[in-house]
Amino acid sequence: MSRVHIRLTAVVAAVVAGFGVVVPTASAAPVRQASLQWVAFGDSYAAGAIPAAGVEVSSGGQRDGCVRTVGSYPEVLRQRWEGKYDLTNVSCAGATIANVLDEEQVPNGYNLPFFDVVDPDYPFTPVPPQISALSESTNLVTVGIGGNTFGFAELLYACLQLGEWADEDADAPCKDYFTSGADGVPTVDERLTQVSEQFGELLAAIQANAPGARILVVGYPKIIPDDPGTCVHGTDPAALKNFATATRPDLVWLRTDVLERLNLVLAMQAQAHSARYVDTYAISTGHDVCQPDGKNWVEGITDRSGGWSLVHPNSRGHAAIADAIQAVAGS
Repeated sequence: MSRVHIRLTAVVAAVVAGFGVVVPTASAAPVRQASLQWVAFGDSYAAGAIPAAGVEVSSGGQRDGCVRTVGSYPEVLRQRWEGKYDLTNVSCAGATIANVLDEEQVPNGYNLPFFDVVDPDYPFTPVPPQISALSESTNLVTVGIGGNTFGFAELLYACLQLGEWADEDADAPCKDYFTSGADGVPTVDERLTQVSEQFGELLAAIQANAPGARILVVGYPKIIPDDPGTCVHGTDPAALKNFATATRPDLVWLRTDVLERLNLVLAMQAQAHSARYVDTYAISTGHDVCQPDGKNWVEGITDRSGGWSLVHPNSRGHAAIADAIQAVAGS
């Protein structure tokens, strides 16, 4: 995918006891049942990736650049399911479907050079394809992936750039750009076709590598409100907590023609491969980026403290996603 460069003006800079004498009997002592094996795949929407989703989780004090956070839904469920599931969390910020299926990934950590944010541990060692964490003994797999293969961040950032010079209530320059196919830019339809094909291949590969596992496909939450008029437009701190300079018609298009269709593709592939789809979109209605502080489950371009969050769920959003997964997994 091509990288879109953004220019924003005035941008301002994380659960018997016995007593007495017991006479032994011929009965065998109870055997503790081993925990079920769960592997979590995903991108930044699974990993957490921002301070508003909690502090970063490291292994043995070593960071791998995937920015998994303690408030992310795999880590929340690790605590809730302690003694029931043994979690291997290989989700990684920036991951594509290919990075889960068959390509190693070079994680970025918190390195955001365009925003003048430098991760002191960057560059990181490449991590193997996430599917390598599977085995025949895996019982449960959660999969939250697809947005980076689609190129959602590319579209969002382009909407910021193009919207800076457009009428915030009348123009949809981002929609026009990504539906025309001009300049060889892949259209939304082409991107969705690619996601559908690759996601289907991924689910088939999971079934081949972990034939006894239940697969839960985790969709993306509702980040944009039904009425984008509730979003502050511009480049001041209040607007940066929302979608900054993206126009309101473009936000409607991103919600209906991009995010809702992306979730539909994931749900259809889940059904086609006998997996369960976890709908996080419906439950997050009323908790989008543009809701008041404390009611929002997703942060905007910046979080409420002014740090870069680039439209990712906060700890409240991840807790709600964990609830949705728990409801499906227990059914």
